[in-house]
Amino acid sequence: MPSPRLNLAAKLLGAVAAVGLAGPALAQNGAAQPPVRHVIFVGVDGMSPDGINNADTPVMDQMIAEGGSTMHARSVLPTSSSPNWASMLTGVDPSQHGVTSNDWRVGDFTIPASVTGSGNFFPSIFQILHDQHPEWEVGSIYDWDGFGNLYDHRFVDLDVDADGHAETAAHAADYIRTKRPQFLFVHLDQADHAGHADGHGTPEYYAAVESADAEIGLIRQAIEQAGIAEETVIIVSSDHGGVGKGHGGESLAELEIPWIAAGAGVARGRELEMPISTYDLPATVAWLLGIERPYAWIGRPVRAALASEELPKQTYKVSSFYAPPVISPLAQGNDPAGGLFVEDRAELTIANPNPLGEVRYTLDGTNPTATSPLYQGPVAITQSTIVRSALYIDGTQASMPTTGYFRVLEPSDEPRGLSWNAYLLPEDPVRLPVFDELEPVASGVTHEVSLSELDLPRDNAIAVTFDGFIDIPATGTYDFYLASDDGSKLYIDGKTVVDNDGDHGVIMKAGSAQLEAGRHAFRAEWFNGGGGAWVGAWFQGPGIVRQFLDPNLLSPR
Repeated sequence: MPSPRLNLAAKLLGAVAAVGLAGPALAQNGAAQPPVRHVIFVGVDGMSPDGINNADTPVMDQMIAEGGSTMHARSVLPTSSSPNWASMLTGVDPSQHGVTSNDWRVGDFTIPASVTGSGNFFPSIFQILHDQHPEWEVGSIYDWDGFGNLYDHRFVDLDVDADGHAETAAHAADYIRTKRPQFLFVHLDQADHAGHADGHGTPEYYAAVESADAEIGLIRQAIEQAGIAEETVIIVSSDHGGVGKGHGGESLAELEIPWIAAGAGVARGRELEMPISTYDLPATVAWLLGIERPYAWIGRPVRAALASEELPKQTYKVSSFYAPPVISPLAQGNDPAGGLFVEDRAELTIANPNPLGEVRYTLDGTNPTATSPLYQGPVAITQSTIVRSALYIDGTQASMPTTGYFRVLEPSDEPRGLSWNAYLLPEDPVRLPVFDELEPVASGVTHEVSLSELDLPRDNAIAVTFDGFIDIPATGTYDFYLASDDGSKLYIDGKTVVDNDGDHGVIMKAGSAQLEAGRHAFRAEWFNGGGGAWVGAWFQGPGIVRQFLDPNLLSPR
């Protein structure tokens, strides 16, 4: 399985050589002077590095070949749209600008902005440009209407909530040709829409990324037609990635985003091996245009994108520079590698997606070291096992560790699993229902707190209960973990141990219980309002490292 980094390298080799847009970044006499006169930013909602690596994206491939880029920039938490678009406008994270969810509205918030510009908004790049250069042409054109909640519209000359991505791109191209704006923020939404409707990593998702790529091409063409290519930088990035049909969680697939710059003065083919965040965008725009950045911004300009600048000296390498080993059976959406084996034989295989190094692994849940077993071929798994592996180069760990959870159901004369019931909910629920007021519409037995064995009547506006018993092997304190999209709760002996309720992406909550050895009543509840759907439960205790609930300890009512 090729790594995203190797896919990117292959694309670079195959990219069509084009006339560079590079121009002088600084005056010959060294005087402080804006490197460029125009910056066009195109943000593609929900576009992950995987989307670029696996879709046909000739325009972005060409920008990568001509410019500076990374597939390892990061969004902010939560990996939801509004918090990240707000960070791209304000140069700070949610703890400063206060936008913590897509429900945020100015004047109706939990966390006030740490500093305020106009109208209770954190000062945005739009306001900074207007305050320092009110004569400049500045525009905002967006496909998702929620983007319009995040800034004071008085500071843009053109403000368009377009009807669809094609209209968004057409407006942007026309605006560039006619007005030649100093700064334009363009938001395209088709990749996020496909991710929610069909799933990230699906053919439909890749087709949406290809559509965005073509529209970025129209915008680049408009820059040429406007006669400003020699003094313009175009930046392409995203707000988040995704897993399955959702985002908002804390996985690397949701957190990592592409960041690509091309144009006047930009270094050709430079891989930006440095930490870059969504909140670095406004600082970069301000620096390129010669604008004074407010002290309140925490973002820093990505100066190394320009040929006139050197890559910063870094004592510590970016953690995702080398791709981690790939454990099979592969992860599927939010389901981690490994899986549940009820009757099938379990076998572990590990692949190294890098052209160098060796794979070390463990089977006891500990992180591998340089002296851990060297992977040399398939390994039979006969009991529930936690596999961890990492890439080692010259005896030093060179990748993040990767984990697989193998849950093997052992032969038993006793029934195993949990009884489940499904319930239909009113449209767009935001919390778990009162189940005593509902009648189940489907039921059965599953071997763990998961959706994989459930035959649900629909995907959205639905809730499930999991009931049974858990056999606690030894007296002591046990920690339970519940991860879900949307909300969930876990009960032991009728008492709430984990409360992860609410409308959100896959996030994990934990709780503890002091339990005697023996059988205890177990219950988990889950609901999904819309979009992504997932639930999983872990535990740890005396002599037990954190792992998925062992299906051998569960029995139905």
